[in-house]
Amino acid sequence: MWRKWGIMLVEILLLLMSGGVTAKTCGVISTESHTVQLGSPFFASCAVGKQFCPDLDQDVQVIWKLDRNIIPSKDHNDVQQNKSSIYFRSFNKTFAALYCYFQMDEGLQLMDRVEINAGYPPAKPTNLMCQLNLTDDRLVCSWQLGRNPLLKTNATLSIARTNKDCKPIEGKKYNCVPQPGETSCTIPRLEFHFTQKHAVWIVVQNELGSVNSSYLCVTPMNYVKLDPPVIKEAAPVISLPGCVRIQTKKSEPGSYIEQWYQLRYRKADENQWIEVQPTTKDSDELEYCNLSPATRYRFQVRCIRRFLEGYWSEWGSDASVLTAESAPIGKMKTWWRILKATGDGPTQIQLLWKALKKEEANSENPWYVVGISLDPYQSANVVCNTTSLNCTFHLPHGATGAFLWVYNTAGHSPVMEIDFRDRKIPGMPVSWIHVFPNTDNSLAVEWKLQAMAKSYVLEWRKSTQHLESDFNWKTEPDGSSFSILQDIEPFQQYTVWVYPIYENQVGSPVLINAYSRQGIPEFAPKLTLIRVTKSSAQLSWEPIPLERRHGFITNYTIFWADNDRTFSATLNSSLTRFEIRNLQPLGMYTVLISCATAEGSVNGSVLMIYTTLLDEIEIHVLIMVLCVASVMIVTGSLFLCLAKQGVKKKFWPVVPDPANSSMGKWSPVSHEVPKMSLNIREINQMITSDLTILEGWAVKKPPATDVTKCNPVSFEHKPECSKDNTEGPYINVADTVQYAKVITGGYLGQSPTSTSHLRSNSTQPLLSDISPSPQTYENMWFHSNNQEDSIFLIKDKNLSNFPLLQALKIQEDREVFSF
Repeated sequence: MWRKWGIMLVEILLLLMSGGVTAKTCGVISTESHTVQLGSPFFASCAVGKQFCPDLDQDVQVIWKLDRNIIPSKDHNDVQQNKSSIYFRSFNKTFAALYCYFQMDEGLQLMDRVEINAGYPPAKPTNLMCQLNLTDDRLVCSWQLGRNPLLKTNATLSIARTNKDCKPIEGKKYNCVPQPGETSCTIPRLEFHFTQKHAVWIVVQNELGSVNSSYLCVTPMNYVKLDPPVIKEAAPVISLPGCVRIQTKKSEPGSYIEQWYQLRYRKADENQWIEVQPTTKDSDELEYCNLSPATRYRFQVRCIRRFLEGYWSEWGSDASVLTAESAPIGKMKTWWRILKATGDGPTQIQLLWKALKKEEANSENPWYVVGISLDPYQSANVVCNTTSLNCTFHLPHGATGAFLWVYNTAGHSPVMEIDFRDRKIPGMPVSWIHVFPNTDNSLAVEWKLQAMAKSYVLEWRKSTQHLESDFNWKTEPDGSSFSILQDIEPFQQYTVWVYPIYENQVGSPVLINAYSRQGIPEFAPKLTLIRVTKSSAQLSWEPIPLERRHGFITNYTIFWADNDRTFSATLNSSLTRFEIRNLQPLGMYTVLISCATAEGSVNGSVLMIYTTLLDEIEIHVLIMVLCVASVMIVTGSLFLCLAKQGVKKKFWPVVPDPANSSMGKWSPVSHEVPKMSLNIREINQMITSDLTILEGWAVKKPPATDVTKCNPVSFEHKPECSKDNTEGPYINVADTVQYAKVITGGYLGQSPTSTSHLRSNSTQPLLSDISPSPQTYENMWFHSNNQEDSIFLIKDKNLSNFPLLQALKIQEDREVFSF
């Protein structure tokens, strides 16, 4: 259609360009017909009316075009008197436009154009048939057309009364014209008689010819198609397992017509229907056997006029029937394993079996029975009566096997005996197995064949399942070395066992773990810092739960970095600890763990690690030195008092008199803030360890406390001791504190914490007595005030006489703390 419109548009444009000279005034194309048979010869000519075009020369050159293609001059003849003809030996286009031009000085001059259609004469219609529908009393006739004529073709169906030779009687007939594109026609009830003969035929025609179909001689009632019967009831025959009885009812429009029936059926879980031979009696009850017991079937029924006149009806709606049960037959496949065996108690056995096939169980829900008997001449003691496919029980001493059978409402199967003695001496295992993915939901298993093996048993289950939980198993026959395990979940690890089965032995199992599909772990382990020193850090982590690994862990990678460099170490997947070494003291490091499978890796969270200034041993030594120094200083007066009474001579060697030391020059605690210099340019984080520096902290004024003073001037009399409320250089604390903990102030202008003390984990009691001679558990450096711990630094110009205290002085040495 679009092609025709395009050609017409081109023609109009060409006519406008020709200066108003039309084909009717100067030339015309002549043809025998504008419709030709495809592939047949075609002839056309073009002549000029010179009386209307006096300006044309005597000899004019004619140019032919078919559609847009110029036809070579060798394919057409130019004759005198301005006339040209063209001849096609085989016209092979279904539609084309033919143009005639004259060559002018100013170009081509269009004279005329014609459209040519090509196709075939209509073919004779076939398969003419009619069908009577009793529901609306219509006679519908249909047919099939032959080869496509490629041309517009019309069909007309006619029906008329006939003579005995089935020839139409001249006179009245009824014509029916189908809708365009349809090949059927409906004849109304008034145009035919049910029991009289009629002739029906088709006439098909187009521009190349017409053709009639053969006559169809029709008695409408013989071409009737009944409506399908309805199944009223379908039920099994209890006394005859495998038989069903079906009651039907005729459709209302054809209830007066004698009918034959046909039955078809299929199993409920299958799609293929099986048709039964037609029943040649008009009965509303049908019976059919040769079915499997305890099997659900679906049935359908159709009908036809007796003696198979007319057409079969459509199949009616289906009905479901469960046939009656019969006693089970067949032998079950069994497998067993020992769950628990003790020397002084019964052995716990788990017996498993495969369900019988439907055609063997003869029941939809069979029951399985397991019995044990110590005496073959006595009835078995039932330990399981179940619909499950396994039974767990304790095998009493003396019993070597069990009995298994299956039953239903119609009876029971033969009894099977299972012998448990075939595993006392395990047979040879398979030499190797290989498990690999088959699909995302299945695994393939290969193993090496074993000589003398009668069969092989495969077990498999998720590796996360408990050993006593249900598992899958299957048996492969002798000669098999390959099996497919179905219903496997991707990203979950499975354990597969292979047992070779010998004549009187079961081979030892060989197992392997596998995934049908691996992925990236769900997460990486969480790092835990076990221990940190000035140069190392020890880390640990818990393995990822097996169900969340999504694959085999190939390795762990530990990354750690400071401000300038990054380091890493790749570890075996079996490790759960790692020690980072060669770290810098007082350093800050970021640590991260990565966990990888064959499909990729996942990173864990970042752990911050701060190395210490001292190792643990160095810290403990320093604590001990400070503690000894404190005890030596505060117990000086005790030595003097004991020495005056002679105690000193008995228990301690001679020591220097503390009164002659520079300790007497110490001044009481001042309200002035201690001046301590700390100028370190870049420390990312002060480390809170066993030693902490207090700088720029406002010193609390110690409370006035009754302190007993002892005058060590004279050794002739008892020490002169008196109570005084004057502040002294030694302050007792009633609470427990951590001995070697010194608090720093804010760093680089930061505000210190509001707390002026640190709680200690130590339970060492401190001095709260007023005695000048401290007990072994007392420390005079501390004092109690409102249940808070306070530490006071005493400034002295001459600390050189006390080297232990001198060691506490913080100096600046290449931006590193030194003591």
